[in-house]
Amino acid sequence: MTTSAQPDQIKKESPPSDNQNPDNESVLETSEETVTEKEKLRLLLLDDEQDILKSLTRVLRYDYDVVSFDSGSDALAYLQENDAPLIISDMRMPEMDGAEFLSLARQIRPDSLRFLLTGYSDMESTVKAVNEGGIHTYLAKPWDNEAIKQTLAKAAEVFELKREKRRLLGELAAKNQQLEQMNDELEVKVEERTEALVKANRNLQVLLKNRSAIFNDILHTLMAIIEHRTGLKADHAERIAEISREVAKKLQLPDTDVKQVYLAGLMHEIGLIGEVKEQQELVIDDDEAAIPQAPSSNPEVGAEIIGGIKRFEPLVDIIRHQDENFDGTGKPDHLHGEAIPIGARILRIVKNYDFFVTSTNNPTRMKPASALLYIRQQGGEQYDPDVVKVFIKVVESGLENLDIDACVSLEDVKAGTVLKQDLYLPNGKLMLTAGQALSSHAIAKLKEIEKQTPLPIAIFI
Repeated sequence: MTTSAQPDQIKKESPPSDNQNPDNESVLETSEETVTEKEKLRLLLLDDEQDILKSLTRVLRYDYDVVSFDSGSDALAYLQENDAPLIISDMRMPEMDGAEFLSLARQIRPDSLRFLLTGYSDMESTVKAVNEGGIHTYLAKPWDNEAIKQTLAKAAEVFELKREKRRLLGELAAKNQQLEQMNDELEVKVEERTEALVKANRNLQVLLKNRSAIFNDILHTLMAIIEHRTGLKADHAERIAEISREVAKKLQLPDTDVKQVYLAGLMHEIGLIGEVKEQQELVIDDDEAAIPQAPSSNPEVGAEIIGGIKRFEPLVDIIRHQDENFDGTGKPDHLHGEAIPIGARILRIVKNYDFFVTSTNNPTRMKPASALLYIRQQGGEQYDPDVVKVFIKVVESGLENLDIDACVSLEDVKAGTVLKQDLYLPNGKLMLTAGQALSSHAIAKLKEIEKQTPLPIAIFI
């Protein structure tokens, strides 16, 4: 069997007229002007009868790039070198039948859509072709020109969709590969950036640690200068700072404010560096009763000193206004009420209380209960009444729970209580040393001594 027409030898004939069409192919009314410029799909025809090949070619040549063969082996050889999206094969042929041809064509061009041209009497062979050749559908003889064109048109759409799907999948695979490569590059960059950040963070931690160490050194230096210049013990400022911080916490101030109150408590007496003031003074009220008054900490000088250290700038207002009275009669600026910084209002109460109950230079030293009573009575005048309430709760809950040496009265100690500081009698005589545990006998003896002196005995536990 010979090939009826090689692909490059096929001549495009004009569509026949009705009286020239022996197969009554009157449906070929499409003119050459209506043919789209879109690239035509290639259609391979295989049939051992030349008349059938010519007839089908005339019907389909305007819609498809038709190549025809009358030999199955020649058609297969063509498929080895060329693609053919659509394949139509006759069933009954002498060299090889359509089922065998389509099966072999399927192996060569698995994406092609295959059609079997057969008569109704070939149904058994058609089933075989379906099973072995994977045909898209079969075309019955004799065929209807319009029907076969519609069938192929739908098949062409399916093929285009599959081709578009393959194209999109190919693009997607390329994009995924590109994305994977970008992810790999990004991971490398992230690792490099993370390593750089870790290194920078490590360096920053070292820097912060060094700065914190420097800050603490400056702070302790200032406290040492204050201690040396005023003669006050270091635990005095630490005690005031700790109690002030606890009051600030109970007032639910922001953490930053709590820290500032603590630092201000540590350095509230820095103004005494320039000039040592008297450690106490008496104020006589209308009833000529002695009212204790804490000594001035020279707040204006302190604020000026602190203001020169950038790290301590937030403490300036607290230091400056620590001696303001809540009713506006204080100094240096006669601020009233909430115009006084909250840190200064806290510090005013705490430092005065500590002076009232602990200062050995205070001739009107009080017991804690008496000091609390006085501070409560001065709420609204010297002190902020709201801060007074919180402060009293902090003291009554037990200052020994804080990390300080709490000053208590003899009524508050029990046998076995360990002294945190040396115990001196009002005449300056050392009675007990720090670290000793008070016995019942020692407590009783101290109470007898206290009855004979004008001042209460200060006990630090």
